[in-house]
Formats: sequence, structure tokens, C-alpha cells
Amino acid sequence: MPETAPATRAGRPRRFESEDELRFLLNAALVVMERNGYVDAAVADILREADLSTRSFYRHFESKDQLLCALFRREADAAAARLRDKVDAAGSPRRALDAWIDEILSFGHHRVKAARVSVLGSPGAMKAGGYAAEMRHASDVLTAPLAALLRRGAADGSFPLADPAADAPLIQSVVWAAAGLHPARDTPPSRAEAARQVRSFCERALGVTS
Repeated sequence: MPETAPATRAGRPRRFESEDELRFLLNAALVVMERNGYVDAAVADILREADLSTRSFYRHFESKDQLLCALFRREADAAAARLRDKVDAAGSPRRALDAWIDEILSFGHHRVKAARVSVLGSPGAMKAGGYAAEMRHASDVLTAPLAALLRRGAADGSFPLADPAADAPLIQSVVWAAAGLHPARDTPPSRAEAARQVRSFCERALGVTS
């Protein structure tokens, strides 16, 4: 006797705008992935968490990998917006650099942020189709405020040795590692000690004299 196909669950009725339905899916995916990890986060679990139907999923995504990439893009853009706001509010280039460093370090030390980074940067997630492009996008949007503040510092003399285009990705790499976010996953120092080490390095590299 042939196996009976599982019944399609009704989920929420189609009374939501497309953008709301997408938000439900992404929020649910984050909850399930933080609980189960990316590899063990089944689409069925995500739909159950979102209270949506299978049709709702396929209106937006062709696969779980595509959903992951959309979630990664949303989280990266939100983090970049917070970063820009803090850098812009800091005033001087030196205070802006401190703000940028502190926010990036928070990705490894703030409980909620670290949990999200752990999911999105897990070995399983990194194998998803399209992941490399999303990683490049995240790096670009997070580095952009740093490059901008370095240009301001080079112009006003705060960072006399700065070469913004060359220094921004190097500084990002240093701070990323200090936060414990390097792929090798070394245990990071405390947030305060990491901040001290990174600021000392940046000041020497950028020619800060006082």
C-alpha cells in the first residue's frame, strides 16, 4: 500500500502582507537555529515556530540555504545600521574609532549578539549556497563606517599615518579576532582587555601621538 503523503498544515491564514510573512519566517528561523543549530533546523520546525504553512515558505524561498542567506543579510544590515549610528554620534575620529571597536567586540561578548553570530557563522551555515556572497556583503557594510572615520582622521590629522583603504580591512580583521570571531575560534580575552589591546595596536598603526 503506498505511503500516504502528510497533510499540509494550515498555518496562519493568508491575511498578512508579504513583508510581514517574511519577517515571521526569518524571526522563527533565528529562534529554531539558535535552539537546534543550522544543520538540525528543519524547515518544518521553522514553519511550526512561525505558525505558517509550507506554501508560505515557498512564496519566499526555494531552500533553507536561501532562507539562511536572507537572515544573514537582515542581521548584517541591522548591525551595520547600529554601527553607523554609534560612529556618527561619537564626534571626533578617535572617539568614533573607539565606538566602532567596542561595537564589533560586542559581537563576541554580548550574549544575544554572540548567539546570533555563533549560528550564522557555524561550520554548517558556512556550507550553505550563497553564503560566501553574504559574508562579503557583511564585511563590506561593517567595514564602511571604519573606512569613513579613518578618512576623516587622516584629513584632520587625528590619524596621520592612516591609509584608509588598506587599513580598514586589516583593522577589521584584528578586532574580529580579538572578539573571538576568527574561524579558528580562539578563546577571546575579556572585552576590556581586548579593547585595550586593539586600541593600542590601532593608535600605533595610525600614528596617534597623544
